[in-house]
Amino acid sequence: MTVTLEVINRKTLNLLNDLESMGLIHVQPPVPQNAVETAEEDKRSFQRFRGIHAGLHGGSVEEFLAGCREDKEHELAIEKRQEEERARLANAKLSS
Repeated sequence: MTVTLEVINRKTLNLLNDLESMGLIHVQPPVPQNAVETAEEDKRSFQRFRGIHAGLHGGSVEEFLAGCREDKEHELAIEKRQEEERARLANAKLSS
């Protein structure tokens, strides 16, 4: 059974800790609010990639992977241009 308590007097925590050390209860610290918000965001992201929003832009796994492929192709094109530019500069330095 799980019970939520509001501690009014900080000394009560000592009593709760003593009860926990005797194995009578288990005390869990409160979850910070930002952790709850992060968990909700993670849940929505996970659901998106499970395909529950299929048909919506960027909502399915296939669309996500297609976007990844497009990004990778773009990165490779940039790297190729950079290599060509370096080779051109190296040739220009050797010619002079």
